[in-house]
Amino acid sequence: MVAALFKRKKLTPPKRVCLCLKEARAKANISLEEISRKTKIDKKHLQALEECRFRDLPEAAVYQRNFVKKYIEALGLDPAPFLSQYDSEEKVNKKKKHPHCAIKENFLSQLPMFGKYFVMILVVAILAIYLIFQVRNIIEPPLLEVYSPQDGYVTSESVLPVRGKTDKGVEIYINGKMIGVNEQGNFEEKIDLNLGVNTFIISAKKKHGKVTEITRYVVYKDTDN
Repeated sequence: MVAALFKRKKLTPPKRVCLCLKEARAKANISLEEISRKTKIDKKHLQALEECRFRDLPEAAVYQRNFVKKYIEALGLDPAPFLSQYDSEEKVNKKKKHPHCAIKENFLSQLPMFGKYFVMILVVAILAIYLIFQVRNIIEPPLLEVYSPQDGYVTSESVLPVRGKTDKGVEIYINGKMIGVNEQGNFEEKIDLNLGVNTFIISAKKKHGKVTEITRYVVYKDTDN
C-alpha cells in the first residue's frame, strides 16, 4: 500500500519556448503575416522561431531574444515568463555545445562566403593577367627573326630568298614592300639582286604602330664577268 502511495509519476518536460509561442499565437488567432507587420520581423524568421529552428535565425542570442520579446508583445502578452524560459534554455544549450563543435560549425557556415571570395579573387587575377598581357602586347615591339640572308652575305646568284619569322598577325615589309606571312608567322620572299651591294630593310609592324627593323647587306658578284 505504501508503495502504491509513492508510485513514481513520469514527469513531462516543459514545452520549449518556441512551441509556447506558436500556441499563444493560435489562441490569439493572429496570423504570422500580422505578427510580421507589427514586429517588422521577416516572416521566414518568425516561422523558424515557431519551429525551433534557431540555426536559421541570426546567431547572436541577443537577436533571438529580441525576436521572442517582440513576438509576445505583438500578441499583447507579458514577455517576462517567455524570456525567462528562453534564457533557461539558452544556458542549457551553451553547456551542451562543445567548443570544438562550435568552431567547426562556424567554419562550415562560412564556407559559401569563402567560395565567393575565392571566385572574386580568381576573376580579378585572370582579368589582371589578361590586361597585363594586352598592354605588353601593345607596348612591346614585335618579334622579328631573319634566318637568311646573313649580314654581309656574298653570292653569285641573281635571286636571293629572304626567310624569317615574326609574331602572329604582324605585317612584314622588305624595303617598304609588304610580303606574305603564314599563320605561324613564317615568311619567305625571293628578291632580285643588283650587282654590288644590296641593302634589305626588313620591318615587322604591329597594328598599333610598333615596328622592329633588321638591316641586311648582301653582295652580288657576277662570276661570268
